[in-house]
Amino acid sequence: MQKTGPLTRVRPFVPILLDIVVPAVLYLGLKRLGVSDFWALTVAGVSTGVTTLINTIRRRRMDFVGILVVLEIALTVALLFVTDDPRVVAVKPSFYTAFTGVFLWVTCFVGRPVVYQAAAPMATKGDPAREIAYDRAWVESREFRSRERVMTAAFGAMLIAEAALRVFVVYRYSVQDLEKSFLLSQLPGIVLLVAVLGFFRMNVPALTRIVDGIQERVTASELSEYRTAGKGR
Repeated sequence: MQKTGPLTRVRPFVPILLDIVVPAVLYLGLKRLGVSDFWALTVAGVSTGVTTLINTIRRRRMDFVGILVVLEIALTVALLFVTDDPRVVAVKPSFYTAFTGVFLWVTCFVGRPVVYQAAAPMATKGDPAREIAYDRAWVESREFRSRERVMTAAFGAMLIAEAALRVFVVYRYSVQDLEKSFLLSQLPGIVLLVAVLGFFRMNVPALTRIVDGIQERVTASELSEYRTAGKGR
């Protein structure tokens, strides 16, 4: 893995941070305008998926994130007809957050872990030699595979824990205290995200060492074959 700046390292987690901050800010703003708890939470929840939905339509391809957004919007519409309890809307993100966490765990055993795949563009930066080394690191290094799986599992555990804590905090308070409970329910996600980022940072030096060692063995013929196959730039 190549050395990256602090902003580059946290870039994959920006959407998650926005999913925590944006709904809280929008909810408070709508409440100050006199909007009911139910509708303030509904609008705040849907708002986080608008950008992803637009990008999905532009690409004309439904990826995992796009599927989650569609499920979120469908769940929001369904809740409009089956409940008027604003606490149900407040904990709605827990459903797809927990689902994502389970999906991350599954990728630890099927295929290649999500963290490995998500980090590839940042780790290689389009360098063909680096791309070859990064791919071979997964095949050749047991330590590399183990660390990538553990990091992905930790990320999944964070999402599942955040989902459970959100439900616990929201339902610990009455409907009358929803504003307080909703804001407090955002805190576990922030704390857990910081903890996961710290754990990831601890693993970066070892992963970098492994990829560096393999890159030193990448030959000119391998690079030529890689470019001929159209994989490199």
